[in-house]
Amino acid sequence: MKKIFVLCALIMTLFTSVCSADPVSDYCKLDQSKWLWLSSTDYQGTFFDYTSVEKVPDKNEKKVWVCTYTWVDDALGKGMHYVYVRYGINYDTNTAYMEKGAVQDENMKVVKSYDSLKYNPQPIQPGTVLDRLAKRVRSLGNGDK
Repeated sequence: MKKIFVLCALIMTLFTSVCSADPVSDYCKLDQSKWLWLSSTDYQGTFFDYTSVEKVPDKNEKKVWVCTYTWVDDALGKGMHYVYVRYGINYDTNTAYMEKGAVQDENMKVVKSYDSLKYNPQPIQPGTVLDRLAKRVRSLGNGDK
């Protein structure tokens, strides 16, 4: 009986420490008062700006800025990079598309900009980060949190 109790206590301690881990790395320079966490791994974090959620007039559609920060070593430089993408989410067709974006280095200097991306709606797959984004954004708009 003692072994079972000790095992249960150990599992609960492990579960609690994993679930309470801070999803925001010390490297992340996003303003946590407006950028809400969506997902993270050991190498990156994905957030959305709830203050940027905008309802598209006469459509069941919303637009929102998403940022993924990650460590890179490529043609855009070496270090932490922030990839910003403005997504459109259509709730009638359950699709999303990327409208425009930018990449910033760890000093928040723009190293690449995309003013207009090809309109190419993609289905939102259940259980993905994009699905989580669509669900969180659905009830937001005009600065609601």
